[in-house]
Amino acid sequence: MIHTFIPGTPVPQGSVNNYRGRIVGVTPKLREWRLKIRAATMAKHTGEPLDGPITVSLVFQLAPPQRPRWPLPAVKPDLDKLIRAVMDSLSTTKQLRGVITDDARVVNITAAKTYHGTPGVLVTINQSGADL
Repeated sequence: MIHTFIPGTPVPQGSVNNYRGRIVGVTPKLREWRLKIRAATMAKHTGEPLDGPITVSLVFQLAPPQRPRWPLPAVKPDLDKLIRAVMDSLSTTKQLRGVITDDARVVNITAAKTYHGTPGVLVTINQSGADL
């Protein structure tokens, strides 16, 4: 199991485009956020990347606005885009090693946004299913 809190302002990841062989749409803030998540999770898991069925739980703690409209953060950033940034940070790529071999291995994911606590994301990763 990997369980860690990464402090910082969660950054959403929108769609990226391929333009003349280059990936465009990844901002410097997003790149920093993804590297921070990768470093924090890699510090908790020093072995080989996890392979096989995986369960992921994410709790995004957001800073509340000065005058929140609702008690829950039913506002931007979109939860699915926050999830996308974290999942790409956890996955192994051609250039960077991650804590999981591929985000396609995730069989169950739970995620929530909250105004409680220090801004950041709480990440919990468990291997699922029977041993192979």
